[in-house]
Amino acid sequence: MAEAILLPTRDSCPDRLDAALARMAGRLSVALEALGDETAARFLRSLPGAAAAGQVDGSCLDLPAGGWQPVDRLVAGLALGPLDRDLMVLSLIGHHHEGVGAILRALHPEGQPWPTVGLAGTLAEQGLLAGVATRARLRTALAGSPLARVRAITADGTGPFPDRTLRPAPLLFEALAGLDGWPTDAVPDPRPAPSWGLDHWLELPAVRAAHLALERQAPVTVLATGDRPGPLAGRLAALVSASGRVPVVLRTRRPDPDLATAVLVLALARDVVPVLWSDDTPVGQLDLTVPPELAVPQRSVPLLVVSRETAAATWPRQSLTVPAGALDPADRHAAAVAALPELGNPARPIGPASIEPGDLAVAAADVRMRAALLDRPLASDDLRRELTAAVDAHTTDAVPPGAVLRHPQAAWDDLVLPPDRTRQLREAVDRMRAQPVVVDRWGFLPGRHGARGLRLLFCGPPGTGKTLAAEVIAAELGRDLLVVDLSRLVSKWIGETEKNLAAVFDAAERSGAALLFDEADALFAKRTEVGDARDRYANLETAYLLSRLERLDGVAVLASNLRQNLDAAFARRIEFIIPFDPPDEQARLALWRRHLPATAPVDPAVDLSELAALYDLSGALIRNAAVAAAFLAAANTDAGGDGGAGIGSEHLVHAIRREYVKAGQAFPGPPPGVPIHPSSRKESPRWPHRSP
Repeated sequence: MAEAILLPTRDSCPDRLDAALARMAGRLSVALEALGDETAARFLRSLPGAAAAGQVDGSCLDLPAGGWQPVDRLVAGLALGPLDRDLMVLSLIGHHHEGVGAILRALHPEGQPWPTVGLAGTLAEQGLLAGVATRARLRTALAGSPLARVRAITADGTGPFPDRTLRPAPLLFEALAGLDGWPTDAVPDPRPAPSWGLDHWLELPAVRAAHLALERQAPVTVLATGDRPGPLAGRLAALVSASGRVPVVLRTRRPDPDLATAVLVLALARDVVPVLWSDDTPVGQLDLTVPPELAVPQRSVPLLVVSRETAAATWPRQSLTVPAGALDPADRHAAAVAALPELGNPARPIGPASIEPGDLAVAAADVRMRAALLDRPLASDDLRRELTAAVDAHTTDAVPPGAVLRHPQAAWDDLVLPPDRTRQLREAVDRMRAQPVVVDRWGFLPGRHGARGLRLLFCGPPGTGKTLAAEVIAAELGRDLLVVDLSRLVSKWIGETEKNLAAVFDAAERSGAALLFDEADALFAKRTEVGDARDRYANLETAYLLSRLERLDGVAVLASNLRQNLDAAFARRIEFIIPFDPPDEQARLALWRRHLPATAPVDPAVDLSELAALYDLSGALIRNAAVAAAFLAAANTDAGGDGGAGIGSEHLVHAIRREYVKAGQAFPGPPPGVPIHPSSRKESPRWPHRSP
C-alpha cells in the first residue's frame, strides 16, 4: 500500500511573504543608512526579522520545496526569477508595517506610500537586489519582467523615470496574503452552482474537451453564449468543479484584456478558476487577449467567459466554445428531483427550457421557506405548482421581448383530430427525435443550415386546435413554447419588426424553445408589387424572415387561418403543412365529452349526441360553452355546492347561444323541450347594510 502523502498546511509552512517583506525592510535599512537617513534605517532594523543584509546572491523570497502558499503559485505560474521576486516584494513593502509606509511617503516626490524606481536603483547599486548592480540593468530587467508584462507591478507616472512609482497591482497583496478581494468591476456572484442535472451536458464532445483542458490546467479560454449569462455561468462553474478545480463566479462589466489579465493574476495566486459573466449589450467581438506569460501550458489558469457575444479574440490562448442551449429533458428532470426531492418523480421537467440547475436550487429554497412558515408539509402536486411559480419568478429574463412563454402540459389524448392529422403530427415529433441517426450517422443534409430544424404550417379556421397541437409537439419534445405576441412585435417603424423578430429567433435557438407564430399570415404575408418605399422594405422584411426560418435549428409552428395569404415561398421551406378542418359530428361529441370533466355534476338527462348533431361548433367554442354552462349551474346551486341537478341542458344551450352571438352567427334554436334561458334556483344576495 502506497504511503500517504501529507500536503503542507498553513500551520506547517512558514509565512514566506511576511518573512520576505521583513528581509526587504532590512535591505532598505542598509540603503537608507548609505543615504544618511540613520533614523529611518534604525527603525527598519528594529522590525522583527529585518536583520541587516549585506551582499545577496539570491532573492529575499525563499522558496523551499513544496508548500501551498499563494506566493509560491504566482512565482511558479509566471516563472519568476530571483530579481522578479525581489521587485515584487519591494513593490509590496508598504504593506509590511505602517512605519514603512511613512518612510516611503517621505522618500516619494509626491508623498505616496510606495517605493520609486529610483529607490530600487539605489538598492541595485548597493548590491541589495538579486542579479543587478546598476540602474541601467535595472531598467532593462524591469521592462522585461513577467510581472510588468502581466501588470502585476507597474512603473506609474509621467515624470523622470527614477521618480516613477513602483506600484503593485490592486489587490495583489490581498491575494498573496490569503485575503479576499477582486477588481472593482468583478463582483463575486453568490448564487449556487450545483453539479446535479448536468450529466448529459457534461458528456457532449465539446464539453468533454473543455473538461479535460480544465483538468490539465491548459491555458484555454472557454466561451459560452446565452441570453441568460448569470444563470449560465453557474453551469460553467459546475463544469470547473467536475474537473476537480475550485471555481469563482464573477459578474463583470464587458470583459476586456485589462480586466481578464487582472483576474487571471489573482486567480493564479489563489489557485481558483474564474468564471466571468456579463449581460452587457453586444457591441462586436470580445477582446480577451492576455500576455503570453498567462498562456503557458501547465502553469496557467483557465478562464471561462459567458456573454451575449458569439465570438471572442483570445490569442495567444486557445479557445473552446461549449454549447449553452437548453439542457436535455432528462437533465432538467434530474435537476428538479435533486433540488426538491419531496417532489417524488414528476412526469415532466419543471420551468422554462432555458432553466439552469442554479435557478432550481434558488426556487427550491424559496418553496421550502414558505412550507416552513406555513408549518405544514406540501403534497406533491402543491410542491410542483409552488416550484413552477418560484422558477417563473426567478427566470423572467428567459422570455425575450415580443413573446409569451408557455409551459406545455398538453398530451396526445387532448387532441381531437382525424387519424391522418394525428399521424402527421407524430411524424413531425419522430423527425426531431431521429436527427442523430439521419443527420449525424447517415450524413443527410451535410453542412446545411437549418438541417436540425422542424418547420410546420397549421392552417384552418379559428378554434380548430392549432395552438393546442403546437403545445402537444412542444411537450413531446420537452420544450417550452414561445408564442410570438404580434402586438408587441410588429412596429410601424421601418426595420423594427425585423429586429424584434430576429431577437425572438435567436432566443428560441439558444433556449431550445419551440416558436409559435399565431396568425402567421400577418408576418409572413405574400410579397406585393412595389408601390412605395414601405412596400419595398416590407418585401425585404419578408425575404429576411423566409431566410431566417429556413436557417432555424429548432421548432417553428406557423398557424394561419388562411393558407392562401402566405407567401408561396414558404411551401418549400416547411416540412409539414397540416390542415385543421372544423370538427365533424363525431369529433364534436368527443370534444363535448372531453370538456365536461368526469367530476362535473352533469344532469343525466343531457344528451351530448344531440348537442353535437345540432350545433356546428369548433373545439374552442365547445370548450367556452362548457365552461360558461358550469358557471351558470354553479350560480343556480345552493351554497352547499350540491343542490339542484347540476349542469343541465338549459345551461348548455344558453351558453351555446351566447357563443353563436359572439361569433355573429344565427343561433339554430334549442332542442325540443329545452328552454333558452335557465331559471334561477336561489334568490339574489341582499346588501349587508341596514335600511335607513
